[in-house]
Amino acid sequence: MKKWLSIIGAIGLTTINTTTLISCNKENNNENGEGDNKPQQPPKDSNWKLITDFNWLKDNFDNKYYFVIWKQSYSKEWEIMKFKHNIRYDMKIESYIKNNSFKGLYRWDGDGEPQTPTIEKNTGEITDWKE
Repeated sequence: MKKWLSIIGAIGLTTINTTTLISCNKENNNENGEGDNKPQQPPKDSNWKLITDFNWLKDNFDNKYYFVIWKQSYSKEWEIMKFKHNIRYDMKIESYIKNNSFKGLYRWDGDGEPQTPTIEKNTGEITDWKE
């Protein structure tokens, strides 16, 4: 009787695991939501500008607002942070770029303080630029 129960149990577990695996049906198997880390282009004719020359930030304090999209080492979710570039260059940006935890740096060229854009936390994609 014990043998029959263990055989039935093994068949049941195998069936459950196989069913779960088949029902997943995930196309790219990218469970972490990590795709490419290429920065997203701002909308055409907007007040947003993609910044690719990070060395420029070290010596040029332009008193403008910047947004950086990055991922903390302890987190799987992307974050967006706003800062005003008027005091000092933040070396954290370089370390995030080196660690591949950096998605993009954007400058606001409009008037006043901008609203923080909305991002998709799993991909880092900006979903609402709040122009």
